[in-house]
Amino acid sequence: MFKKKLLIVTLLILSLVVSVVGCTQQPAQEAPKAEENAETKVGDLGYAHPESLISAQELKEIMNDENVVILGVEVRDYIPGSVKIKEEDFNYTADGLKNARPTKEQWEKVLSNVGIDNDDTIVLYDAKNMLLSARVWWILKYYNHDDVKILNGGIKAWENAGYETASSPAKKEATTYEIKGENPDILATVETVKTSFDNENIATLDTRSDKEWRKGRVPGAVHIEWTNALREDGTFKSADELKALYEEKGITADKEIITYCLGGWRAAHSMFALTELLGYENVKNYDGSWEDYEKSGEPIEK
Repeated sequence: MFKKKLLIVTLLILSLVVSVVGCTQQPAQEAPKAEENAETKVGDLGYAHPESLISAQELKEIMNDENVVILGVEVRDYIPGSVKIKEEDFNYTADGLKNARPTKEQWEKVLSNVGIDNDDTIVLYDAKNMLLSARVWWILKYYNHDDVKILNGGIKAWENAGYETASSPAKKEATTYEIKGENPDILATVETVKTSFDNENIATLDTRSDKEWRKGRVPGAVHIEWTNALREDGTFKSADELKALYEEKGITADKEIITYCLGGWRAAHSMFALTELLGYENVKNYDGSWEDYEKSGEPIEK
C-alpha cells in the first residue's frame, strides 16, 4: 500500500515538473524570429542605384554624420536634427505656370538658408508617399547636386520603425550654396513632347489619375499612375515588380521616356523609379506638364 502511494506521489511530482518546464519554454517557442522583425534594406531590392534610396534603419545609422543633412519637405513631424523647407520654397509661378521650378538664384537662397553645403549628402523625406521628396530630388539633380537620397516610405516609415520624432525642425547656421550649372538632359519641354508624336523610340508616360487621363492626354501617351510604383505601406516596390509594371506598357530602357503629370511632381516620382531604381538612362521630366501642354495648342487625345 505504501509503495502504491509513493508511486502515485512520484507521478504527480513528475507531471508538475513537466508542466512547469512546458510553461517556461512556451514563450520562447512563440517568439517571432529575428529575421521577421528585420527591416528590408534598400540593397536587397535589386535596384540599379540603391544609393539613391535609404531605409529608416540605414538613415538612423548615418544621421549624426556632420556631412549629412536630413531635409523634411512640407512636414509637421520631424526626424530629430532635420531641417525643413515649405512648398513655397520650391514651387513658384513663372510664365503663367503655377508649378514652376525655382530659378538658380531662388534655389541657392533656399539651400543656403537651411544650412546646406555643395558637398553635403541630402536625405529627403515627406508625409505624402515621397511625392514632394521626388520633386525636390529632381530640382536638386537639375541644378547638379550629386549626393541626394530619398527616405523610402517617408516619415511614416521612420515612425513605423519605432524611432522618435521632434515637434519642430532643427536650425543650422546659414551657408553660401553655389549652383555651378544646370542639367537640361533631364528636362522636357513642349518641343520635346512634340518629337514623341508617331515616334516609336520615344514613349510619353502620363502619371496622372484615371480621371485626368480620360479628360485628355498627350497623343500616344502611356498611362501608369504614379502610385502604382508603391506598396501599401508607401515604400517603393522591388526592382522586379517595377520592371514588370513599366515594361508591360512599353516603357522600356531602350527608349527615351518623357514623364508628365499636371505640374511635374508626380512625373518626377515616376522618373525617380525609372532612373534610380531601374537604371533607365534617358528619362526627362516635362516640368510644365499638362498645365503647359494644354495651353500650347498642340493636339489633345481623348
